[in-house]
Amino acid sequence: MFKFLREMAQAIKEGAAEGSEEADREIAIDKEATAAEQRQRVAVFERRLAATPTAERLLTAIAAPYREVFMSELGTARDEERPPVYLFCAGLPDKEVDSWKALLNRDFDIEDGDDAAAFVNAFMDTIGEGEATRPEAAVWLVRAAHVATGAVGAGHVEPGRVMDWAAALIPIAADHFTSWSDMGAAFLEGEKSAPGSNMLGRTFLARAVKRLNEDARSPWVKLDWPATGAVPR
Repeated sequence: MFKFLREMAQAIKEGAAEGSEEADREIAIDKEATAAEQRQRVAVFERRLAATPTAERLLTAIAAPYREVFMSELGTARDEERPPVYLFCAGLPDKEVDSWKALLNRDFDIEDGDDAAAFVNAFMDTIGEGEATRPEAAVWLVRAAHVATGAVGAGHVEPGRVMDWAAALIPIAADHFTSWSDMGAAFLEGEKSAPGSNMLGRTFLARAVKRLNEDARSPWVKLDWPATGAVPR
């Protein structure tokens, strides 16, 4: 009787061990499958980033304070273990399209690509007249880039077409500022008195600019400040 019980107990132990080994194998397989899927997702983002023209990267980087506030892209990219592609590329995730359409319409009365082009051209006319201070120029430069790249993300205009009327913002930035941090500091100064600005918004923007200046994956860290002269492509 005791021998029978000992044999039964041993059989139960062996069965439990085999079951545990099988469970461990299944967990390892699931982990590898998840890792493979993650590698594929990251590869898609990396290919998209590599295919993005320099002018689009720079224009989106100029718009980055607003993009970082609205999407927390640096934190999201860190959590998803991918590049912060939406701070380099004008396009947006599908889930963001409707909200960006609403934001552009609410904040700047932008309903289509023509409205966005008119907004950007009006800024460039103002800069050309030389009437804006450096802080004012920084605010409207970032807002113009935000409208231009947002129009792409909202589906109002194709990335290639937006560069026809927005790429000139890049040499304007190079002419007025010396670095990303210089532009960011002037932008925050200008926001203190800019139309539509408020204390809460300025708090979020200040935090965004700090992250853009300090995060190693930020376009403000990764991209060289544009040189004066010709528009990059």
